[in-house]
Amino acid sequence: MATTTYTPSMLRGAGTRGIPEIPAGSSFSNTKSIDFDGIDDYIDCGTYDDFFSSRSPDTKMSFSFWFKTSPSGDAHPKYFFSCANYTNGLNGYIKSGIVYFGTSSSTIATSTSTYDDGNWHHCLGVWDNLGTTPTRLWIDGVLVGTDTSTRVNNFNEKPFYLGRETGGTGYKCYGGNLDEFAVWEGDMSGDVATIWGGGTPTDLTSLSPVAWWRMGDKVTSWPTIPDQVGSNNGTAYNENEATMVVSDVP
Repeated sequence: MATTTYTPSMLRGAGTRGIPEIPAGSSFSNTKSIDFDGIDDYIDCGTYDDFFSSRSPDTKMSFSFWFKTSPSGDAHPKYFFSCANYTNGLNGYIKSGIVYFGTSSSTIATSTSTYDDGNWHHCLGVWDNLGTTPTRLWIDGVLVGTDTSTRVNNFNEKPFYLGRETGGTGYKCYGGNLDEFAVWEGDMSGDVATIWGGGTPTDLTSLSPVAWWRMGDKVTSWPTIPDQVGSNNGTAYNENEATMVVSDVP
C-alpha cells in the first residue's frame, strides 16, 4: 500500500484531503526585556511631537507596557515613563507598591492593589487630554482606576522618556524591568483583552500603534532601542547592553 508523507507546507492554506490545517508559524517572539537599575538608567525616545500627529492638547493617548519590580518599600516614585515637562505632564509610575497614571502633581487613575511584588504585570492606560472621557487604568486586563476630572497638559516639544521622570536635577528613575512598550494616538480601551493577551505579550502590529519599543528584542546596535513600527528609535543611557538587556520576560 502506497503511503504519502504530508509536510507542514503542504497542509497550510485550505488543508489537504480533509486533514486539519497546520497554522503557519508566527514570527513574533518575546525573549528579552530591559532591566533599569533605579539609579540613572533610562531611554530617551525623542519628543511627544515625534510620533503624535495631533498637537497637544487635542488628542487622546493610550500606553501599554509590561513591568516587573521588586518589593522595596520605596516611598519615592519609580517612573515607567514620562511625557512633557517636569511639573505639567503625563507620567506612569509606581509609589509604595501602587501604580499611578497621571501628572507629577496629581493622581489621575490609581490601582486598588499593590503590584510591587517581583512578578510581571501588564498596564494599559488611556489618557484623554480632551476631557470628554474618563482617564482609565487597567492592570492585567482589569479596570482598576478611573478619573473623570479634566486636566489639560501641554506636551509640545517636550521629552518622552522611558524609565525616568523629565526635567530637574536628581531626577527619579525606575528600578525593575520594562517590556513591550507601545503608544497609540487614540482610545484603545476596546482592545484591552487583545493587548493584554491573557497574560502573555502579543503581536500588536494589527492594532497600529504609533510607536512600539520591543525593548530587549530587536536590539542590534546598542544603545539604540528600535521602534518596531516607526522611526522613533530610543537611545539607552548610563548602562551597557550586557547589563541592561536580560532574558527575563512576561
